[in-house]
Amino acid sequence: MSAKNRDSKMMGRRDFLKMAAAMGATLVGSTLVACAPAAAPTKEAPTSAPAATSAPEATNAPEATTAPEQAGTLEKNAELVFAWWGSPYEKETGEKMLATFTETTGIKTTPMHMPDQYMDKMQAMAAANTLPDVFYLPYSFLTDWAQKSIIKELTPLYEADSEADINKIVPVCRFKVGSKIFGTGACTEPYMMFYNKKVFDDAQVPYPPAKVEEAWTWDKFIEVCQQLTVDESGKHPNESGFDPTKVKIFAVDVIRWSNNYWTYGPGLWQEGSDVYSEDMNTLFPQQDKAADVIQKIADTYCKYYVSPSPEYYGQSGMSTIQMMQTGKLAMQCIGNWALEEISHSKFSYGEAVIPKMGDSYVIFGRSDAIGMSNKTKYPNAAWQLHKYVTFGEGSLALCKTGLWQPQRIDLLTTDEGRKKWMTEGVHTPEHVTAACLPAVNNARDVPPRTGMDEWQTKYLAPALDPVFLGKKSAADALNEVVPKINQFLKDNPTWLP
Repeated sequence: MSAKNRDSKMMGRRDFLKMAAAMGATLVGSTLVACAPAAAPTKEAPTSAPAATSAPEATNAPEATTAPEQAGTLEKNAELVFAWWGSPYEKETGEKMLATFTETTGIKTTPMHMPDQYMDKMQAMAAANTLPDVFYLPYSFLTDWAQKSIIKELTPLYEADSEADINKIVPVCRFKVGSKIFGTGACTEPYMMFYNKKVFDDAQVPYPPAKVEEAWTWDKFIEVCQQLTVDESGKHPNESGFDPTKVKIFAVDVIRWSNNYWTYGPGLWQEGSDVYSEDMNTLFPQQDKAADVIQKIADTYCKYYVSPSPEYYGQSGMSTIQMMQTGKLAMQCIGNWALEEISHSKFSYGEAVIPKMGDSYVIFGRSDAIGMSNKTKYPNAAWQLHKYVTFGEGSLALCKTGLWQPQRIDLLTTDEGRKKWMTEGVHTPEHVTAACLPAVNNARDVPPRTGMDEWQTKYLAPALDPVFLGKKSAADALNEVVPKINQFLKDNPTWLP
């Protein structure tokens, strides 16, 4: 999906916030399916994904529908509304997908593309019982909306439909609360690297590795970044006289979303730690490792000057992809969704694996959710659309553009499967080892939890903003905020059906 913000991720894709100039010291904008959410990609500020509004109170939750709990006969005169966020490219591709679905099934569809304030609008519709039938849903809202009966439990539908075997989907895209299915991903969105080949060629630096087993260590990554970063006088960051205020070419942009675990999750897992304790009531059980991971990311700008500052994007008026296209940025570490826009840009690009902070190569690989309204008037028709998006050939249209990557294992791991969607001129030959196989073999996720969006946006984001601006250390920030988050987690235990 686009980054999706994707709750926070949603924005990721869409292209982050336009923050900087308007932001002051705050890196989190106002409020990602495969999707990480929702502003059209133009000017982006990669420091943070947009914050989503809070969900309606449980007391106002919609009543569960009385429709049959298994796939059945299609309702007469069904007309479905499908909602999603994303860039202009994602809008166009989504509309084509819906048109093909209608042509194939005879079920009428109405597109509802919302590139801005996606969750604000969805929250309002949920409160008014006017939600679309099928829709993108930020992963961080999954448990809250399941608990409030806003989204439909899909377990009976999967069990009754032989065409929809959830075990054919990569594990990280099987969205369960407890043992109950409340959605799936739309696609896989592996954390990966894109790069401008010409920048590497001009610097006479070898291209980044595209195989997991050859992934750079973090130290090697920083070393290469210093070789690629150059100021207007031709000096590198590790040379005397380098001027960090007059950088001509930056080496890399890495995810620095203050309100999203895409920022620190992979590094924690690579270092052998985790986001939550086993009972999900303690954040960063090995806080020293969390501080190390977050500080390493911040130091790409604050210490080594190989990344643009958070304010740079607002001041320059350029997105990361525009910077790569113009040769002002060598690499971007981001989700697969960026490939669609990159493929429309006029530069020679490559695909690679991200650097690793520890011994293991572990990444995020899921998208945001495809959910179904618990109040839909046409549950059987809505199920057909849900299935078409998540399992059907229809979703391959979005994979062919580079926006999505399939979540069915066979479409990622076999030559026959990949031939159905990999597109010359969009996907490079390295996409298989840099993105397809890692999405199956190396992807991990944070389990959904009650209050997930709230603790990220209300507590963690304001604490990490000054870290990414170089005004506070990660260790100091976590010492201040983690006790508050842990108290929030204790006061808001996760819900299980």
